[in-house]
Amino acid sequence: MTKRQSEIKDNIENRDRIHVVMFFLSYFFMALSVMILVWIVKIQVSYSVDDRVIGLFRPTEQKHIETPVRGRILATDGRPMAISAPLYDIYMDCTVRKQDYRDSGKDSLERVWRAKARDLATYLSNEFRDKSADAYAKAILEGRDKGARYLRIQRNIDLSTLQRVRTFPLFKEGPYTGGIIVEEHEERIYPYDSLARRVIGYVKEQNRIGLESSFDSELHGREGYEWRRVTDNKRWIRDLDSASVKVQNGNDIRTTLNVDFQDIADKALRNQINANEDIRAGICIIMEAKTGAIRAMVNLSRGETPQTTLWERENLVLREVGEQGSVMKTVTLLSLVEDGYVQSLEQTIPTNNGFVPNYRQDVHILDYQRETGRREISVMHGFEISSNYVFTYLAENYYGKQPQEMFDHIYSYRLGEAFDFDITGLGKPVVNRPGTPGWSKTTLGTTAYGYGLSVTPLHVATFYNGIANKGRMMKPYLVESIEKDGKVLRRFVPSALNESICSAATADTVTRALKAVVNTGTATRLKSAKLQVCGKTGTAQVVLTPQERKGSADPYHDTMGRKKNQGTFVGFFPADDPKYTILVTVYSYLSGKSFYGGTMPALAVREIVDKIYALDGDWAEVLHPVATVPDMKKTTEK
Repeated sequence: MTKRQSEIKDNIENRDRIHVVMFFLSYFFMALSVMILVWIVKIQVSYSVDDRVIGLFRPTEQKHIETPVRGRILATDGRPMAISAPLYDIYMDCTVRKQDYRDSGKDSLERVWRAKARDLATYLSNEFRDKSADAYAKAILEGRDKGARYLRIQRNIDLSTLQRVRTFPLFKEGPYTGGIIVEEHEERIYPYDSLARRVIGYVKEQNRIGLESSFDSELHGREGYEWRRVTDNKRWIRDLDSASVKVQNGNDIRTTLNVDFQDIADKALRNQINANEDIRAGICIIMEAKTGAIRAMVNLSRGETPQTTLWERENLVLREVGEQGSVMKTVTLLSLVEDGYVQSLEQTIPTNNGFVPNYRQDVHILDYQRETGRREISVMHGFEISSNYVFTYLAENYYGKQPQEMFDHIYSYRLGEAFDFDITGLGKPVVNRPGTPGWSKTTLGTTAYGYGLSVTPLHVATFYNGIANKGRMMKPYLVESIEKDGKVLRRFVPSALNESICSAATADTVTRALKAVVNTGTATRLKSAKLQVCGKTGTAQVVLTPQERKGSADPYHDTMGRKKNQGTFVGFFPADDPKYTILVTVYSYLSGKSFYGGTMPALAVREIVDKIYALDGDWAEVLHPVATVPDMKKTTEK
C-alpha cells in the first residue's frame, strides 16, 4: 500500500470514529434534555421546597403590636387630671467593647473606659441623688468584671432627664461604646396627686376604679399592628407586603369637676378632721343646683387604726349606705307641706312632755317646756332644734293611718333606688316600708326623724339639690363630654330624675325653715359665712357589726358603751338664689364621744363657702365711685 493510500485510509477511519463519537454525544444530550424536561415538569407539578430552606433565604417577619395612647381625663376648664406620658428606663451593658480591647492587647483603652465609667458615676449621683458616686461606680465596674449586660441604672425618668443623661461621660458615646440602653413605656400620671383620686380612679389591670374604669372603653382606644422584617444590619422595618391596622388613640373625658373647688373642699375637710384621731373619715360633695353637675367630690379616710394618714381610700359618697339622722327630717317636712298637712311653719302642736306612745321620750322638749313655760311648739322651732318628738308626732298624726303615703314621697324623691351614675358602685338604699320584714309599729316615726331609712350621701345631696332647684330634682353627673383632639364627639346634657318633687311654693317654705336652722338653730356657726347658707344638721349613730358589738344586744353600742357617730351638714348657697348644694359628713371610730353636724361639718362648710366666694367673681362686691375729680380747666387757670 502506497503512502497516498495509507493517508486516505487513515482519514476514513478518523472520520468514522468522529461520526461514532458525535452520534453518541447527540444521543447523550438528547437523553439529558429529556431528563431535564421531566424534572421541570415534576417541579412544576409536585415539588415543594422545605420550609427550613425557605427560612434561610426569606427575611424573618414579626407581628408588632402598637399600643394606643390612653385618653386624658380633664377638669371642666380643661386642666388635665389624668394623662399618659412616655417615661424611660435606663440600663447599661457593662461589657461593651471589653473583648475588643482585650483582643487588641492595649490595656490603656480599658483603663480609659473605666475612668470614664467613674466620671459617669459622679454625674449619675448628682442627677438622681439616690446613691453615692462610689456606689454607682462599684455597680458599673463590678458589672463589667462579672459580664453584666443589663444593669439597671434608673427607672421612670422623663424626656428632659433622659436628654441630660445622654450627655453624661461614656453614655454620650452611644450604645456601642458607652453601653447605654433606653426602654420607653407609657405611664399614667395624675398631676394633682391624690386630689379626687377616688373619682378619677386608677389604671391597674386587675383593679380599675372610678372614671378610669367606667369609661375605659373610651379612654383605652384601639390597638394597631403591623408586620415587620429584619434587615441585614439587624434593624426592624415595616413589611409593605403584609397587612397592617392603624392604632387609634383613646378619647379624652371632660369631667364636671372644678379643680379649685376640689382643692378647697379637700383642704377644708382636712383642717377639721386631720388632728382628731377619733374621726375615721370625712366626705364632701359640691353640686351645681340647676344642672346636677358635680363640682367636687372628696373622700378622705384613714385605715383600721387612727394613726394612718388621711387618703382617698374608698368612695364613701357612693358606697356608704346608712341611716342619716336628722338631715332626713327635711324629707318629712317637705312631704307634710306638699300634702297640705302643714300649711304654715308657725303651726303648733302640743308638747305632751315630748312623749309619743311606743316611742322614746324626747327630753329636749322637757327643756323647752321648762325654759319657755309653753305647752305648744311650732313646726318651725321643732325643725330649728331638730326635735325627734315633733316629727314623730307629725308623721303619726298625719300618716299613721296611711303610712304608704309618706313612703310614696320617699320613692318620688328617688331615695329608694340606686339611680344610674357615671361611676359604678352607687349603693342601693334600704327602705323599711309597710309590708317588708323591717316594718314595725314604730318604723313610721323613726323614719320621720332619720332612722329606718338607709341611703348614700349622694342620695341626700341630690334630694336637697331638688329643693334648691325649686322642686326639679336633677340627676347628678360627672362627665360633660367625650372629646378627640379638642373636638366634642358626644356631649352629656343635664337631665332630671324627677321633674317635680314638690311645688315651688313648697320648696320656698322648706327653704325658709332651712334658713332658720342656720340663723337660730343647730347650725349657727354658719351665720358668719360670706354667703348666706341654709341647710340642716344631722347626727346619726351607725349600726355596729357583730364583731364590733362584742356581744352587746344594742345594735348601736358595744359592751363598753362606745358607738360610731356620723355628723352631717347639708344645704345650699346663696340661700335666696341657690347656685351650689353642699354636703359634708364626718365618720368616727368606736368612741365614747359624740360628733355633731353643727360642729366640724358646719365649720368645714363655712371655710368652703368663704373661699368659693373669694374665688367666684360673680359675687365680688361692686365698687362705687365716691371721690370727685378736680376741674382741670380751673386748675390750669390758677
